[in-house]
Amino acid sequence: MKMEKLPYSRIAYFRNTGEYGDKQNRELMESFKKWLQYYDNFADRSPILGIPQDNPAVTPKEACRYDVCVLINEDFMVAEPAQVGYFAGGRYAVFVLDHTKEAIEDFWGDVFSVMETHNLPMRNTPIIERYTSEMIENHLCEILIPIQ
Repeated sequence: MKMEKLPYSRIAYFRNTGEYGDKQNRELMESFKKWLQYYDNFADRSPILGIPQDNPAVTPKEACRYDVCVLINEDFMVAEPAQVGYFAGGRYAVFVLDHTKEAIEDFWGDVFSVMETHNLPMRNTPIIERYTSEMIENHLCEILIPIQ
């Protein structure tokens, strides 16, 4: 685990609304990467963020929103089907893990006790998945937990 502060940033994103799941998230990510290929500035260099916007324990599964996005500068012109939004930024505890179902399940089983042990209270903002092309090639991902 490491700590990182991310800046408030403008983003271009795709959104899926509906039940969270591997198939839906993967299809959204692949569509977004194809969209990004038109912009050489982003090809293979910029991290892609996956942001589940809702807690499925309290939000009906058909209303859960999942965004995939990339940080963009203020003058970047966004073309459809992407949307423009803003990322709040802030402090995060960053965890690198194998991008496998088992590793992710183990992570979620342990992370909240790790956060408590290190006295890292969470902020009430979405947890983020971060992917770089190098990490994807090595079957890794980062999970960023928002902290106060």
